[in-house]
Amino acid sequence: MIHCPTCGHPHSRVEETRNRDGFYQRRRVCSNCGAGFVTREYSASQISKFLSEAQEKALDVATRIFGGR
Repeated sequence: MIHCPTCGHPHSRVEETRNRDGFYQRRRVCSNCGAGFVTREYSASQISKFLSEAQEKALDVATRIFGGR
């Protein structure tokens, strides 16, 4: 559940959704205070891609620091 960053209320409505490269960007409005905020929603495959890239970078840094076997 996404909470409003202004008041912490758990309910909001989606005003606009845009399909970006690899994620959905949604413009939301809080049902309690009326504050607007933007969220990004990634697919599971996109998250896996981010994680594998981060793991590769961490391995590369560790290899440079500690040397390879």
